[in-house]
Amino acid sequence: MRDHSTLYVDLDAIGRNLRRIRSLAGDGCRVCAVVKADAYGLGARPIAKALVDAGADMLAVYSASQAEDLVDSGIRAPMLILMPVRGIEPGGAVHRLVLAGRAHFVVHGPSHARDLAAVSDWIGCPLQVQVEIDTGMGRGGSLPEEAALGLSFIAADRRLRLTGIFTHFSDSARDPHRTRSQMDTFDAFCHAHAPLIPEDVLVHAANSHAAMRERRYRRTMVRPGLAWTGFIDGVAESESLEGVARWVSEIVHVKRVPAGFPVGYGSRWIAERATRLGMVPVGYADGYPVAAGEASGRRVRVFARGGAESWEVPVVGTVSMDQLVIDISDVPSQHAHGDSAVGLEVEIYGNDRTAANWMPRVAERVGAHAYELLCRVGPSVPRVHVGAGSGSSAVHGPGVTSRGGDEASTAGSSERPIVHAKTA
Repeated sequence: MRDHSTLYVDLDAIGRNLRRIRSLAGDGCRVCAVVKADAYGLGARPIAKALVDAGADMLAVYSASQAEDLVDSGIRAPMLILMPVRGIEPGGAVHRLVLAGRAHFVVHGPSHARDLAAVSDWIGCPLQVQVEIDTGMGRGGSLPEEAALGLSFIAADRRLRLTGIFTHFSDSARDPHRTRSQMDTFDAFCHAHAPLIPEDVLVHAANSHAAMRERRYRRTMVRPGLAWTGFIDGVAESESLEGVARWVSEIVHVKRVPAGFPVGYGSRWIAERATRLGMVPVGYADGYPVAAGEASGRRVRVFARGGAESWEVPVVGTVSMDQLVIDISDVPSQHAHGDSAVGLEVEIYGNDRTAANWMPRVAERVGAHAYELLCRVGPSVPRVHVGAGSGSSAVHGPGVTSRGGDEASTAGSSERPIVHAKTA
């Protein structure tokens, strides 16, 4: 038995993207790589290592449990924990992170600052904290008036040490006016409360799109998330980034239907001509969006054996729980007649910016976001991390998982590439 659907993640491309982001940020600007939600479903442990090896100064996670997983895997970088934390397990990984001086907790208001101060009491050392100013996101952090009270509390309490102050933009990808307005609010806050903000405190606002739009947003640290994945569009600087993941499957069944024949639940797609159909064992249970059928113009790529040629073909009919149907009528007959197309590789999401299955393009067509599509790919799909993560060159051709070093593996090899289990 073998897997018929695999998500290949290129650690070397992640490292190259991080280095490009660091170069863009400029001298004196640190990089905090965001690896929330198991690095957007791509595998936080190997990806965090690749990012740190490439020069990330800090990692941002959402919860204490996410931080614990990385600490337990041997990651030694400082970590910014974004969720409000009000307790720490004695002797646990986060406790060790605090004692090592590598834990930074986000303060979400004055009452939360007091909770963190109480945590410091039993630990016996100050907690490093960063204050989030809500300038219009309406999520974490606190409004400027409350944030000022939190800053005052921290300045007067030796149990807490201020290491950062930041905000988060609500739509830096599409709304430059709102982004500038949020930055103006943040700047005004920092200026008004400058006596409470030591000179060595990290000041940061820029997420992926903002970091690439204007130097003004970069300050002393940037927080790339989508940027290190390479699946980012809309700014010129993003063209230099590489998509780091390919979701591939294969054709497992071929059939021919006459003109007028329906496909899928609800018979929402009717063949306009005699059509060759290929069945692919990927469906919404694996995270493929139901809306990615015929109405969205969704297409995948089918590769010839050996990968010398490929064809973009449409997904037809309603996406099922564990399978989708593609129209392979235009794939040359030597590949598509009868069972000869069985086993051809199908690229569900690709890393070619010009292709129809480039993830940001797919996301736009189905009314989603590239983050969402990454996170949707279910745990039933193995994550195969390719490349050495520090210099070997991963090859993106069909069936090839890596080249260089001892981990080289191809579809025809008797050895499978190392599979890193998806963590929670």
